[in-house]
Amino acid sequence: MIRKYPGFIVVAAILSAATAFSKPVVTDNITVSQTAEKVVITGGRGKRIASEKFALSKDGWYIIKTSYTGAEISTCQLSLVTQDMITAKQTFVVMLTNWMGPNTTEKILHQGSVKSEDHMIYVDEAEGPWTVEILKSPKPTPVSGDTTFSGTTNKVTPFFHLKAGSAKFTMNQKRKGQFSPRLEVNLINADTGAHVSNLSHNAVQPTQNATVEIREAGNYILEVIGGDTWDVSYTQ
Repeated sequence: MIRKYPGFIVVAAILSAATAFSKPVVTDNITVSQTAEKVVITGGRGKRIASEKFALSKDGWYIIKTSYTGAEISTCQLSLVTQDMITAKQTFVVMLTNWMGPNTTEKILHQGSVKSEDHMIYVDEAEGPWTVEILKSPKPTPVSGDTTFSGTTNKVTPFFHLKAGSAKFTMNQKRKGQFSPRLEVNLINADTGAHVSNLSHNAVQPTQNATVEIREAGNYILEVIGGDTWDVSYTQ
């Protein structure tokens, strides 16, 4: 079942807003399957539609993996929304994708960021198959022994272990141009899901350094946003 919302819907993405006046259009079904540990939402072509509701727990934290396998020149714009956002027709959106062509990304909802149990995937526009996989409080085993991680655009690193005390992080990015995504790096406690530190925010410099005081030894994970091609290393 697909829920359609005709009329006027305001969609705000990362503190920006856009409006949609056309009626919903859908040519492929959206399916939702859920277990205690994972929600998987799949869909295809459609515009201005939302999936069925699924529950996210307020006491959990989540890794969201989104993939799009449409044509080389095509659009995929997906967001995570709540029922209240749809009902109010004015929405602060957790943007999952805003792509031209196939891609995959990963994102973290840290402990405390889930404010409502009812969620949906809102499709502003999609021209091909897509999948959103939401993992609840994933277990940090096995823990990586790496001290340097690399990737492109929005990714989540493997779990790694930090001792109590100071940890220094060095972050490098290679932006393709002036309008490339700027680098943001968040340190998350993988044992609790709590946000520990914003290591880099909206950075344009090729290299960033940050030192964080780790209060408790344990398992950690990094959420990296933007930066085109990037690498992050740490020392203790």
